[in-house]
Amino acid sequence: MLKFLRDEKGNLLVVAVVLLFSILGFASMAIDMGCLLTAKNQLQSAVDASALSGASGLLISQSEAVLRSAAIGGMNTCLNQPVVLGSENVDFPTTSQVRVRVEQPVPLYFAKIMGIHSVRVAASAVAEIGTIVGTNGMRPWAIPDMKWTHGTSVMLKSGALGAPATNPSFFYAVDFPPLNNGDPVPGAKTYEGNIINGSSCTVSIGDELLVEPGNMVGPTNHGVDVLLNMDPYADWDGTQVVKSLYPGTSSPRIVKIPLYDPNYPPDSGKNSLTVVGLASFFVTGVHHGTVKGIFMEKITSGRIGSGNSMLKGVRLVL
Repeated sequence: MLKFLRDEKGNLLVVAVVLLFSILGFASMAIDMGCLLTAKNQLQSAVDASALSGASGLLISQSEAVLRSAAIGGMNTCLNQPVVLGSENVDFPTTSQVRVRVEQPVPLYFAKIMGIHSVRVAASAVAEIGTIVGTNGMRPWAIPDMKWTHGTSVMLKSGALGAPATNPSFFYAVDFPPLNNGDPVPGAKTYEGNIINGSSCTVSIGDELLVEPGNMVGPTNHGVDVLLNMDPYADWDGTQVVKSLYPGTSSPRIVKIPLYDPNYPPDSGKNSLTVVGLASFFVTGVHHGTVKGIFMEKITSGRIGSGNSMLKGVRLVL
């Protein structure tokens, strides 16, 4: 025995074996921990997307929220395995919130040596639907807030004198950006481009918009014709947009427009108005400078807050 202990070659062999098993143990832990962290991240992304989609469904009903949550959740994977998410994984902390909670078994590799074959990974998310009080992509019209109901036909731009809450030189056309956020850019070319593409600037409740005087019949007709041809088969069936080339409410013909108080129309000349609300409409047509649309609710991106806005947005809160 003493001879063995004094044999350096034997000692080195024992130490090497111990170190080898230690390294293999740490390596196995690292691999299994890496799998668990990857699974956690993928599962969290899945429930985040599921909760956000469910919150958008609250615009219709809680049943629709559950359907959307389950549909989006099932489109995701966790370590190449489908995420199992059903109605039992969805609940509602408040009337404006959706919570999604999921557990998924994650198979282990080296931990099987110790009899641990899998670990359950959990993830949860809460998303809410709220009121959008500031957003971009606005079309260059501002109309009086008449408290419409869903599906009401509305004049978005007047082509003749005498429109509600107007003066003799105002036909609902406005310039961007707001006076309080920059220098408004007037002119027919910019106006027509904003009809087709929407403005890149943000418009918020409380902003001041410069009125664009004049009827602008030619730019209005051409701009709206281009807009209509982007989704030529889209139609309104009495409750929603149908036959659209675009999914959901992403048709370019669904536009966002600022609102002003009909009791305080702009004065004659190149004056301004105050934005008191935001709304969305499905553009149905144009005739001699008069643009018509259907009032509808829409989920969009932007700043969520409180105010008189018919636009809604969703965000993660937990």
